[in-house]
Amino acid sequence: MTKMGGTNVHHMNSGIPGAQSPARLVQVLQLVADHHVPGVSIAELTNLSGLDRSTARRMLMVLALTGFAAKDAGSGRYRLGVQAMHTGLAAMAKPPVFEACQPAMKNIARRTGDSVFLIIRVGDFAHCLHVQIGDKPLHAHSLMTGQIRLLGQGTASLALAATLKDRELAQIHERRQLDYEAAGISLQRLMDMVQQTRALGHSVSNNLLTTGASGIGVPIKVQSSHKAAISVAADAARMTPRHQSMALEILKAELEQSGIVVSKYGSLR
Repeated sequence: MTKMGGTNVHHMNSGIPGAQSPARLVQVLQLVADHHVPGVSIAELTNLSGLDRSTARRMLMVLALTGFAAKDAGSGRYRLGVQAMHTGLAAMAKPPVFEACQPAMKNIARRTGDSVFLIIRVGDFAHCLHVQIGDKPLHAHSLMTGQIRLLGQGTASLALAATLKDRELAQIHERRQLDYEAAGISLQRLMDMVQQTRALGHSVSNNLLTTGASGIGVPIKVQSSHKAAISVAADAARMTPRHQSMALEILKAELEQSGIVVSKYGSLR
């Protein structure tokens, strides 16, 4: 468990009269979301949030009563509830990140001629929000809008996976070990690909998700601490080193022009 980075409750309600309680509730909901898979106990939530136990418990009760959180009867740990799922699905119908990225993706596809993918993280997986096709599309690509893949399986997904701490990646691989093994991605291979991505500052893949396909990808910042990733993919024969360099330059230039910040990889061990 790690403390909630960059979302201090005192900063959240700064300058907004009467916002302390709503800010606390949002903070607790975010922490439950961040630890949805393993669940979070009241004691852990108290430590992570900095709230006292009675306040943390009261916030959890409100979330549980409204369906945004649910308590596991066996472990006593809290996870997101059904109402949180409905809210998330409603947002996925018109995600804000899609509207922000679509103009840049259109320009990237037009200028490179390649296929452009927008990926976000959903739990242990990478969810494809949008595919923008250029005039020389990657006909064999197997990732369509709405589909999910393992984190690290695919160019944009690899760029996104590399933003996570090593320990978190290892935990995800352990939970999805059978799926990763079926995809031919051992923990060592995943870590090797992630380390290469961090060293380069962007992901490079060849036949990682689709045979005969190559691509490059970068992570982007979405709101506060959330991240997504965008990749450019083409047939391997087309994605020569020169074309790869050109596509990366266009990708970064169009994102910058649209005001979208490319994330930098720091120390994530």
